[in-house]
Amino acid sequence: MIVTTMNSSQLITKYLKLEMSVISGIFIRVFHLALTVSIICVLIFMDTELKDAINDRNIFLISAFTALVTVSGSLYFAASLMDPGYVPKGKERRKATFTVSLSSSSDDSEEDCNIESEAAMMLGKLRRRKCDSCCVEQPVRSKHCSECGRCVRKFDHHCPWLENCVGERNHKYFWLFLLCEMLLVLWAIKLTWSGFKTGTTPDNWLKMNAIILIAFLVLLFSGFVVGSLFCCHTFMMFTNQTTWEFMARHRITYLKNIGEDVNPFDEGYVRNCLKFLCSCAYKPWELALGRHYELQKV
Repeated sequence: MIVTTMNSSQLITKYLKLEMSVISGIFIRVFHLALTVSIICVLIFMDTELKDAINDRNIFLISAFTALVTVSGSLYFAASLMDPGYVPKGKERRKATFTVSLSSSSDDSEEDCNIESEAAMMLGKLRRRKCDSCCVEQPVRSKHCSECGRCVRKFDHHCPWLENCVGERNHKYFWLFLLCEMLLVLWAIKLTWSGFKTGTTPDNWLKMNAIILIAFLVLLFSGFVVGSLFCCHTFMMFTNQTTWEFMARHRITYLKNIGEDVNPFDEGYVRNCLKFLCSCAYKPWELALGRHYELQKV
């Protein structure tokens, strides 16, 4: 009877947490959308360069601005709503799961199979952590997210603005969103600046520019935050690191015994960027780590 009561209590707690997560996710996305629409309305209806472009029927400027807003919004919702790279659990659980991109060339297919089998061999030599919450063996570079309640491959961080984790599957969409958002915010700051009017007194100036001033300050703050995140994640992309690995290296099992200046996953700036932006498959990180340990023994 006591066990049944405890199980019921745990189920209720889990359900309430899931419900709160859904409500929080809806609120954050609606807030982001409302804030974006509000800023656009200010740029359209106040005396800015965008309003002048609409009046002058400047199709090029209007189309470029609309395209940038659309792409930025699409990337935001893609990064926010997609699976960031959850580690399968339950019936889907496997000791090693690697998704390797298929190629039409038979040589490439053989090479992919060799990589997968070699990674599996390395996997047997490496000690993997077991997640008590998900009851799965975590692949290298994975971490359990308490907010999502799942283990995430190549975990970077849980983003409250996305209400989703940033992991192996959606990290590139998050980076592309930051790029487009930064360009959009910088452009919006320029457009907002053009909307300021001159006043005879400070009070008069403030009354004439109150709305545009609020929008300008919001954009300045947003630009600082987005620009900082963009620089941070560009560095992570170039060096093939994650925020979690960079910030908590001394606590991570597979990194704490490696020198601070050594990154076993680094393949050079060009290859790091290409794999980050162009590859959709899960990477066999066990292979890279295993090779590093093998080289250390030599």
